Amino acid sequence: MEQQKVFDPFQAWKDVYDKTESYWGKVIGDNMNREEFSQLMGNVLNMNLQYQQAVNEVTGRYLHQVNVPTKEDVANVASLVINVEEKVELLEEQFDDRFGELEAQQESASALKKDVTKLKSDVKSLDKKLDKVLSLLEGQQKTQDELKETIQKQIKTQGEQLQAQLLEKQEKLAEKPKAEAKSEAKPSNAQKTEQPARK
Repeated sequence: MEQQKVFDPFQAWKDVYDKTESYWGKVIGDNMNREEFSQLMGNVLNMNLQYQQAVNEVTGRYLHQVNVPTKEDVANVASLVINVEEKVELLEEQFDDRFGELEAQQESASALKKDVTKLKSDVKSLDKKLDKVLSLLEGQQKTQDELKETIQKQIKTQGEQLQAQLLEKQEKLAEKPKAEAKSEAKPSNAQKTEQPARK
């Protein structure tokens, strides 16, 4: 049995394409290279541009009437939004800088507050110590005054005792020459009596 040939539509289409492509490609290429084709395409483009311009104008008027933003309005709003975003970013940077400065100032203020509280406590303790020193000095002054009084009393009593002793000694010294004079006077009388006897 012979194998039957099955119809392949893709193969048939490829054959038709290969046969017609070269011919139609040449025809279309020749037509496109002609001046008339270029003029025709230029006219079509001009008509398209005029139509597009008219549609844009009509659309803009309609959107303006119904109070709907156009492309230009949206573009303006977008540029304004971009400007606002830039300003917001700038403000955020400035805020961050100021916030950092404020944090640093707050830290320094807290450190200063700690120093002030420490200084207050030191002053209080120093005040207490000064009160103790003053009380000790007052006590010492009091003891010095008492000691001074006792020393003055002792000096006074010793001075009185010394005066009394000096008076006694002076009296004794004053009595001693008299006694010596008396004792000398007695032997001289005896000598006077002895001298005539010798004669």
